[in-house]
Amino acid sequence: MYLIFIILLNIFIVGLSSVIDDTTGKFIKSLTSSIHSSASITAFFCIKTDKAVEVTKIFSQYSLIADIHTSFDNYNFDNVNLQIAHQHYYVIDFDCNDAVSIIKLANMKRMFVAPFKWLIINDQNMSITNDIEDDYYEKNKSSLFSVFKNINIYPDSEVFIGQREIINNTFKLLSLYRPSFNHDLIIENRGSWNYRNGLVLTNHDSSSRRRRDLKKTPLKSCLVMTNPDTLNHLTDYKNKLVDAVTKANYPWIIHLVNRINATVNFTVRDTWGYKDKNGSWNGMIGLLDSGEIDIGGTGTFLIPERIGVVDYVQLYTPTGSKFLFRRPPLSYVSNLFTLPFSRSVWLAIVIFLFLVCCLLFITMKWEFNLSIKNNNPMSYYKTIKPTISDNFLVILGAVSQQGFSYEATIISTRIIIFMVLLATLSLYAAYTANIVALLQSTTDSIKTLTDLMNSPLKIGIYDIVYSRYILSTIEEPVRKEFYEKMVKGNEHVWMSLTEGIQKLRQGLFAFHVEVGAGYQLIQETFEEDEKCGINEIDIFNLLNPLLVIKRQSPYRELIRVGAMWIHETGLQKRDIRRLYTEKPTCVGGTSFVSVGITECYAAISTLFYGAALTFIIFIIEIIWKKWFDKSEINVEENDMNNIEIDEENISQLDVDYLE
Repeated sequence: MYLIFIILLNIFIVGLSSVIDDTTGKFIKSLTSSIHSSASITAFFCIKTDKAVEVTKIFSQYSLIADIHTSFDNYNFDNVNLQIAHQHYYVIDFDCNDAVSIIKLANMKRMFVAPFKWLIINDQNMSITNDIEDDYYEKNKSSLFSVFKNINIYPDSEVFIGQREIINNTFKLLSLYRPSFNHDLIIENRGSWNYRNGLVLTNHDSSSRRRRDLKKTPLKSCLVMTNPDTLNHLTDYKNKLVDAVTKANYPWIIHLVNRINATVNFTVRDTWGYKDKNGSWNGMIGLLDSGEIDIGGTGTFLIPERIGVVDYVQLYTPTGSKFLFRRPPLSYVSNLFTLPFSRSVWLAIVIFLFLVCCLLFITMKWEFNLSIKNNNPMSYYKTIKPTISDNFLVILGAVSQQGFSYEATIISTRIIIFMVLLATLSLYAAYTANIVALLQSTTDSIKTLTDLMNSPLKIGIYDIVYSRYILSTIEEPVRKEFYEKMVKGNEHVWMSLTEGIQKLRQGLFAFHVEVGAGYQLIQETFEEDEKCGINEIDIFNLLNPLLVIKRQSPYRELIRVGAMWIHETGLQKRDIRRLYTEKPTCVGGTSFVSVGITECYAAISTLFYGAALTFIIFIIEIIWKKWFDKSEINVEENDMNNIEIDEENISQLDVDYLE
C-alpha cells in the first residue's frame, strides 16, 4: 500500500514539474542577471508547443532570448556559438523523461566546461507530511545527484540546481562540482529565491575562490631542461646561465599547486615542443596537446602555431632572446673628417673661402701690376704673374695651418691675409676639437635588423633548440631575408654562450642570446668601460615566455587567478631578481681610444688618390714634354732645311748673275 502511494505521489509531482510558469521565468531571470549575466537561454522543457509559445513570451518580458525545445531527440549541440557562450545558459527540466539523455550527451560533447553555464530545474513538493517528504526528498536527491556522479563537472564548471518548492513558490539554489574525476561530487548551497526578496546568495565569491581547495588532487607538469644537471639546481640558484626559465618557473608551479591544495608530479623533456612533418607535437607541448600533463612547467613563447593547441596564462618570465652588440666606433660607419661641421657650416666655409680667394686674387693682381708700373726691384716670386691656382695654394696653406707663402706689400692684401689667418685659426681649433671627440664616439645608427645586415658587424647565435626552430619558420620579409642571407647554411654562426660573449667583448660582433644569461656573463667578464654602449635588436619580435596549460583545462581559472596572486605578492619579482641580471649600468665612462687605420682611412685615401693623381699628371707632363720637344726639333730642322735651300738658291743666283 505504501509503495502504491509513493508511485502515485511521484506521478503527481512529475505532472507538477512540467508546469513552467511565471515563477520559473522570474527565477531564471534573477539567476541569469545576478550570476554570470546572460542575455539568452536554450531551454529543454517537456511541454506542448502552444505552452512553449507562452513560456517564450514570459522570457521576452524579462528581456531574455529563449530557444525552447520540447523534443530532445534531434538536439546534438553541434551548432554552438562559442563567441557568445559566456552570455548563454542551458536550462533543463530534470523531471522530463529525456533530461538524463540530454545531460549525458552534453557531457560527451564537453559542454560542462567553461564558459558554458547550466541550470537544472527540479521540483520538490513540500506540502505533504514530514515523514513522506523526507523519504521522497532523499530519493529524489539521490536520483538527481547520481546522474552527475560520472559527469565531468570540475572546478571551472557552472552547473546550478534550482530546486523548487511548488506550494511555497520558492527555489533553493545549489551548484555542483568535483575537484577531479577521482573525487566525490561536492554540493554548494548558493542561496534561495522567493517573490519578496528575489535571489539571495549565501556569498558572492567567484568559483575560483570558493573551489580553491582541490583536496590534494594530483596534477601533472613538465619541465624543459637542455642540461640534465639542471634537475639538481632547481632551487639553489646555481649555474644561472643554463635553463634560467625553468629555474624561475619551477617555484611558481609549486606556489600555484600549494595555493589550491593539490600535488604535482613532474616529467622532464629536452625541448619545448614543435610540430613535426606528421602534424603531431613533441616535447612539452606534445604532452599538453595529448592531455598527459595539466601545466607546462617551463614558460614558452607565444607563436601562431601553438594557438589553439595550448592555453596561455599571464604569468610571464621577463626575458627573451635578442642580438646584443657593442656600439661600433663612429668611424666604421661614417667619415669622421666630414662630421665636425654640419652641412650649412661647410657651405658657409666654402662661400667664405671663395670670396676670400676672389678678393685675394684681385689684390695680388693689383700689387703685381703696381710693382711693374713702378719698376720696383722684385724677388723671384714677384716676377711671376699671379694666377688662380697660385691663389688656391695660398688659401689652402692658410686653412691647413701650414703657413702663408705669399708676402704682401700693400695694406689691402695684408688685411685680407690677416682676416683669412684669423678665421681659419678659429675654424681649425673647432674642427680638431670635434675630431678628438668623434674619435671617442660610437654610432647609434644600428637600430633595426636592416641596419644590422648593412653594418660591418659579424653575427653569432647561441645554439639552442628554439632559436633554430623560430628562425627557420619566420615568414616576415625582412627577418626571412636576414635568415636566408646571414644564417642559413652558415653553421659557424651557431656557437656556445661563452664563445659568443667573448667575441662580443672584442667588438664589431652581434650575438643573439637570451638576454638574462648574456647580461650575467657580461657582468662577470667585462671591464666597467666595456659595459657601456651595449645595444639590443629583437629579431623574434615575440612576447616574453608565458606559462602554458592544457587546452580547456578545468583548472584554468584557478591557475590564472593564482598567477595573478604570484605577480601581485611579489613572488614573481623575487625569483626574477635572483635568476636574471639586468642590463649592466655604464659607470666606467670612456677609456683610452687608440687611432687605427679605420679612423685615418679618409686621410690615407686622400693621400693615396692625391699621389695617384700626381703620378698620372707627372706621366702626362713627361709625354707632353717629349711631344713638345720633338715638335720643336722638327720645326728647327725644317727651319735649317729652309735656310740651306735658301743659301743654295742664293749661290745659284750669284752664279747666274756672274755669267
